[in-house]
Amino acid sequence: METIIACFASSRYWHEQNELESACDEIAGRLGPLAVARSLVVDGAGVEALAEKGSGILVIVPMSGAVQKDILRAAGYFNAVVLYANYISGNAGGRNAELMLSRNAAPALMDCWSILRKTHPKALLALDLMELTQHLRLIAAHRKLFGKKLLLIGETEPWVISVSRDLENYRRMGIGIEPVDQVEVAGLYEATTDAEGRDIFETYSRAAEACIEPTETDMKNAARMAAALLKTLEKHHADGLAIACFNLLSLGATSCIGVSYINSRTDKVAACEGDLDCAVTMLMLRQLTKTGIWMANPGLHPHGTVNFSHCTAPLTVDGMSDRPYTLRSHHESGTGASLQVAMPSRIRLTACRVSGMWGTFTVQGATGEAGPAENCCRTQMYVRFDDFDRYLRTALGCHQVFCFEDVSDDFTKLAEWAGLRLEGN
Repeated sequence: METIIACFASSRYWHEQNELESACDEIAGRLGPLAVARSLVVDGAGVEALAEKGSGILVIVPMSGAVQKDILRAAGYFNAVVLYANYISGNAGGRNAELMLSRNAAPALMDCWSILRKTHPKALLALDLMELTQHLRLIAAHRKLFGKKLLLIGETEPWVISVSRDLENYRRMGIGIEPVDQVEVAGLYEATTDAEGRDIFETYSRAAEACIEPTETDMKNAARMAAALLKTLEKHHADGLAIACFNLLSLGATSCIGVSYINSRTDKVAACEGDLDCAVTMLMLRQLTKTGIWMANPGLHPHGTVNFSHCTAPLTVDGMSDRPYTLRSHHESGTGASLQVAMPSRIRLTACRVSGMWGTFTVQGATGEAGPAENCCRTQMYVRFDDFDRYLRTALGCHQVFCFEDVSDDFTKLAEWAGLRLEGN
């Protein structure tokens, strides 16, 4: 996917060709690491040549006034465009920034933005290099998301009533959904040896602060199940899964460790209870963040806090180092192995979820807090939403998905580009 820097200028304002080309060269030099090509469009000459590169991303740099029609015409050839305010001092060198500003680049940019934001399906505005870099990453994230595939292993658990059973609702977002019979996973698990699960067994056993209920056999079985899930992903060339895990408990193994391992140690995602809403949400977040991704059950409390809990927490929350954790049994069944991860407090979160059933999404900021342990799923984290009433008013299901940084704006754009509407709007 090419990124093309296109500078738009009018000879009405730029009388000296050498001065114009020098300014364009400086722009291209500053943005060079982000782009593979650059183009200078003067009085509309060169717009048609840009059309040949329409499969890429167009970064539009207005260098003067009287370029608006040329910019709109060029933008129409591209699926994604970013208007860049290069006239702002610091974005360009002081002399060139002054020249562009004096030659009406600023009103030209705003004029184009007022139209593109309403008429172009994927237009963004960047006011500095950091924002431009972030926008380019967001566009790349959407392109990577389109065509990804999730596995639905078994059927969504019957008590998960908020998730769509119509898989076309998810496929319309550009994400493939492939059903996989639990019998296949059970067969892979039975065929997986302790040796094949050894690395996963050691990953979780070696660094645990304590092991309360699970036996060594429980841990080996959990590691074998994790290896079987990885085999399933590889066999089907999939990018993630939603596993209906409770029927598989009859095999003597829980999938909690497997879900945690996939979300902690791979570039893929895993959701439990067959929750495709969460799996899709996690897949979207995977394109936007390097931090951990976690789905959890809510326990509402007075005064605007919620104790979220689940047995499948990732070990790595900040994307760099593992949190302290204890090995526990699966809460609801009392069998097998799961995780009690010490989640951090005073950490910023993005809380989000998509709904295949309603074609909507929710997203908002929140903060993790400390709180007393309750008799529910093993890993727990108290959360204070920035707007607790909004969380209650727009909840799309039981499970909530978190990442451990603020990507609210990017998630909003990604969800809208996937054809979803913000819940409550």
